Amino acid sequence: MNILVIGCGLLGRKIARTMDAFGWDVSALSSSGEELELLETDFGGVLFRGFPMDLRSLREAGIESCHAVAVTTDDDNLNIAVAQIARDYFGIENVVACISEPEREAAFENLGLRTVCPTNLAGDTLVRALLGEKSEAQISFGMHRVEFVVRPADRYQVGRTLSELRGYPNEVLFGIIRKNGALLLNTIDEARPENGDSIIFAKAVD
Repeated sequence: MNILVIGCGLLGRKIARTMDAFGWDVSALSSSGEELELLETDFGGVLFRGFPMDLRSLREAGIESCHAVAVTTDDDNLNIAVAQIARDYFGIENVVACISEPEREAAFENLGLRTVCPTNLAGDTLVRALLGEKSEAQISFGMHRVEFVVRPADRYQVGRTLSELRGYPNEVLFGIIRKNGALLLNTIDEARPENGDSIIFAKAVD
């Protein structure tokens, strides 16, 4: 499988190294020679220097034979433009663009572009850490992933029935973990969280 990573900052280098470790054939394109130098020390793929919107540079980097493209420069507008070129001009179906501004993520997804917003992801992760939440697992079902998160039961949840418990938007209650480790699935409505218990919620993450 071939992937082209466009933009070799911290995020781009992380993706390139990870996909390389997974055994993919990875090409990396950047207009910055310094970024490419930072990547080449432990990277088994091929490096190309060129402007991401230049069709010749994209062809030289092998976009026409790619199964996937990740666009990760530090310019949101450039990322969207390059993602559209990869999808609409070169016909690459699996294209993902990095978007730094949270407000833009939904707007670009409405255009049919797949985007990831590190700002939103980092913010969600920090909030979960502050709440004592743990992400226990992610499971793929078809084209989507479901994430299971575990939070300590707070004083407002202790004593309530499962039907009364609510998580964050788009979350579904999965069950309770008793402080002794026992698991109660969301099939026993009379079950109630006790002090020291944790609550499991599930949600689709993509």
